[in-house]
Amino acid sequence: YHLYFDVMLRDSVAARMIFDTGNTNILIDNKLFKEHFAPSETLQRTIIQGAGNSLEAAYRDTSDWTYSIGQHRQTEQGAIVMDLQKILGNETEGMFGMEFMRGRKVEFNYADEYMRILPPEAQPEEGYICVKCKWLDGRQARMVMPISLKINDKVSFDGNFLVDMGSSGSISLNSSLVAKLKLNRVLTDVKKKIYDTGGVGGSRTDYIFVAEGISVAGCELKDVVADFSGNTQGMMAEDRFDGLIGNALLEHFDVIFDFAKCEIWLRPNKNFGTSIKYNSGMTLTPKEDCWVVNGLVEGGNAHRAGLQRGDAIISINGLSRENVNSRQLKRLDRSAEDWRVVVKRNDTTTEITFKKEKY
Repeated sequence: YHLYFDVMLRDSVAARMIFDTGNTNILIDNKLFKEHFAPSETLQRTIIQGAGNSLEAAYRDTSDWTYSIGQHRQTEQGAIVMDLQKILGNETEGMFGMEFMRGRKVEFNYADEYMRILPPEAQPEEGYICVKCKWLDGRQARMVMPISLKINDKVSFDGNFLVDMGSSGSISLNSSLVAKLKLNRVLTDVKKKIYDTGGVGGSRTDYIFVAEGISVAGCELKDVVADFSGNTQGMMAEDRFDGLIGNALLEHFDVIFDFAKCEIWLRPNKNFGTSIKYNSGMTLTPKEDCWVVNGLVEGGNAHRAGLQRGDAIISINGLSRENVNSRQLKRLDRSAEDWRVVVKRNDTTTEITFKKEKY
């Protein structure tokens, strides 16, 4: 559930890339790089950190990279080259981040699904509320937003959350905050979800719960599906910020980022207040002819019906991989309809039916 864009690399190579405010520079998938740009004498080994529980081996190409999105052109010094499709599937060929947005004013319309770069002097229309944010560090590449969160009658707090449009969730709490608030004692109704690949850095463990309310820009959302991290390393164990804000929260608003002033303007849209009530209990990574079960709720309906991490799902309710894109999969995942999936494990094909998780 990411924001996809058509990007032209070096005026000649078309790529389908996601935008991620949690990412700074351009990132290119290994497969695309090998097909169009390798070999390169400027390729160097490096180590990067992300939402996974460890560091990730990657490469950095130190040459200049020019790319275009619509009429807007950007040049950056260097690009990270890594196996991005292992994390996000074969629909993703790269990622661009905050260097493209630096100093710009940008509108993201989740309801009508478009991005628009605004003139610097443009003022938000009526109904927008300004949220003053902070930069995570001196590089001024990642924005931290203040959020008020009511977990339940026992725990409420004001926190600072990294805005991460590479995250499909609503709000995710870092493990350092979990320890501080002693959430393991406070929350009893949680669902443990394990990811084989939970982002850059490999495996990840999340604990899913329903927060009573989230308040941002004077607007309150009730009964929000949230999660907290069980990771001991990586970004989700940081203490410089309290967690992540993802697309499932931002999609309730029309959003304008002022990357020059470190401000975010929010206006409730037609999706505001609609809560996610159903979920398959799985995170699926799209491949050429199937979806791979990457994340799975332990003891959830799909798990108890026989699904395992690493399974290849050939079809969902009679629909094959080639007939379902990421947008359609999102709708299928959130529907109340039971799932009937055809699963291939080793050399055996099985049909499994299960009810959705309900929040």
